[in-house]
Amino acid sequence: MEYQVASEIAQSQFVFAILFILLGAGVFYEMRKEIRENREDSRKREKQLMEHLRRSNASQERTAEALEGLENRIEKIERRVYREHGI
Repeated sequence: MEYQVASEIAQSQFVFAILFILLGAGVFYEMRKEIRENREDSRKREKQLMEHLRRSNASQERTAEALEGLENRIEKIERRVYREHGI
């Protein structure tokens, strides 16, 4: 008797509909969780990227200043050479 009731329940579309809904809800929950984690990771990477970009810009500014200093020194040396050789 119990086997027959269990068999009827297992063959019922209602049971499979409930299982399908539960499975869909589980998948939906996991997808939202994954999306949330991806957003957090993206924010973290963006923050790190912006910090790296800030440091790179500062480094490029220092390099540009050093190059300007070298350019000024080279111009002074050129003027001195031209004066000494009468060019």
